[in-house]
Amino acid sequence: MIRRLDDAIDAVTRVMVYAATGAGILLAFFVALASFMRYLVGAPFAFTEEFVGLLFSAMVFLALPFCTHTGSHIRVTLLTDNLPPPWRGRAALASTILTVVFCIVFGWFAFEFAWTSYELNARSDIGRIPLWPWMMAMPVACLFMGVAAVLRHLRSPPDAGGGGAV
Repeated sequence: MIRRLDDAIDAVTRVMVYAATGAGILLAFFVALASFMRYLVGAPFAFTEEFVGLLFSAMVFLALPFCTHTGSHIRVTLLTDNLPPPWRGRAALASTILTVVFCIVFGWFAFEFAWTSYELNARSDIGRIPLWPWMMAMPVACLFMGVAAVLRHLRSPPDAGGGGAV
């Protein structure tokens, strides 16, 4: 059961990181295009800064679940590396619990914010880009990041605090 859930989360987070990569490519393209339009044509796009900001936000939040699932995010382990193995396990469990609590709290507030944006049909100032689809990346990322953190904890070695392999 856990193995199938882990495989499903792996597949979903890979799709999300590919979408994040696409957002990063679009971001670079629009920054280059805006520079070209501004300095060589003399007619800059008005919406570029807003769109690039939305792409950046989507890129970051869509990549977080994959980084959590694969453990490829930055970790500061100066303290935990020097703990005895049983305490390393407790620290890993505390880290997983704090991550899940953060995902629940932040994800709930982000969802409420995105839902309110949807209800109000909120749009960006200049480009009139609808904001709620971009905002929904945050609660979706929190959902998958929380599940990925738990699964990562379950498949970590026992001396690192996990419950063994998935």
